[in-house]
Amino acid sequence: MGRGRRTSFARGRMALASLPLAFLLGPHVERDARGEVPSLTEPAWVWAVDVMSPRPVDAAALSDHETDLQHVCGRSEAGLHAVAARLVLRKLRGLPYYDADGLGQAQRVAGEPHVWPRAWVVSGQALDHESTRQKLAAWGSTFHEAGDRRCGVAIGYGADGTEAIAVVALDAQADLHALPIRTHVGAWLPIDATLLVPASGARVIVMGPTGHPRTVPTQIQGNHVRAQVALDRPGAFTVQVVADSVTGPRPVLEAEFFADIAPWTQLPDLAVPGETTPPLDATDRGALVAMVQGLRAVEHVPSLAPDARLDALALAHAQRMQQAHTIGHDVGDGDPVRRLEAANLRAHESGENVAHAGSTLMAHRALYASPSHRSNLLAPGFDRIGVGIARDPDGSVWVTEEFAGGLK
Repeated sequence: MGRGRRTSFARGRMALASLPLAFLLGPHVERDARGEVPSLTEPAWVWAVDVMSPRPVDAAALSDHETDLQHVCGRSEAGLHAVAARLVLRKLRGLPYYDADGLGQAQRVAGEPHVWPRAWVVSGQALDHESTRQKLAAWGSTFHEAGDRRCGVAIGYGADGTEAIAVVALDAQADLHALPIRTHVGAWLPIDATLLVPASGARVIVMGPTGHPRTVPTQIQGNHVRAQVALDRPGAFTVQVVADSVTGPRPVLEAEFFADIAPWTQLPDLAVPGETTPPLDATDRGALVAMVQGLRAVEHVPSLAPDARLDALALAHAQRMQQAHTIGHDVGDGDPVRRLEAANLRAHESGENVAHAGSTLMAHRALYASPSHRSNLLAPGFDRIGVGIARDPDGSVWVTEEFAGGLK
């Protein structure tokens, strides 16, 4: 927390998120010999034994075409290859593209701990290899963050000869020493992460099957982050590593662990508390504020009073992120503390969530699912909220949520 009256943002109170926005080419639905769409069957969910990175793909397991595209894309990562293979199967079976939640769940099942993946899918008859390479290279150049580019490539063929290619890529900012996904109550998970980007600090946050997220004692020495996470009851636990980067705190690793229960094998209901709360008005802002209020009501946390001053700050920052096409707490407009001070505002306790998502609903789901973001959403010390949303032409939204307690 900040010193004195806590007028500054605590490092753990800033959180940012991005949802995987699908970049898709050539929609195609497989049909059988009679021209009918075959039965839509979700590929089986088979969990990896452990979560870790890096986990290179066995080069012998890739076709020549996949190997070539892998070279175009970046360093191989086995977990991302598994997700790409799943996308190919879904495409050939005529299933719809994953939304952000589905893509994230596929990562966790594959034991892939990185965050903010992007997916690219193309399908058709007799795809031109060189054209595909060029399109993939062009797509890969549309995003870039600090870190190490990782990706997985998979290619499959339908009975009618249709070729489907899927690529899942991201810029890794940390790697994680191997940990078993299935464990037992009373076990300690030794978190050992290696940062791949400069960071002034880091923390590990754990979210159990019930209750609020909590930060555990964390050590950072050089580029190594270490912590011990206790699993104190049966159920699913989400563990997140947050690093203090040049743009502010951001999640760099996330994994799910199961204590004395079996991992799910059917995609769970991804709805989260608050998302069905009637909107305050017809605007994106009204919808998201209502979701936050509904969530806090379900969790028996006092509601937040909307504040026009915080709305203005939030909107300005959302627009700045949109213009920079970068998610962060400081994208050239100052960190949250400076932006509050510039507006002649002071608060005993402050927090900020930022995100880029396909919709306000997807933003709310992602923020809720992330331990560091949920801490802000449910913090009892906050009594005011401001929300700003900038919408891109493609329909995606840049979101800033400002929280404050004792605002003056």
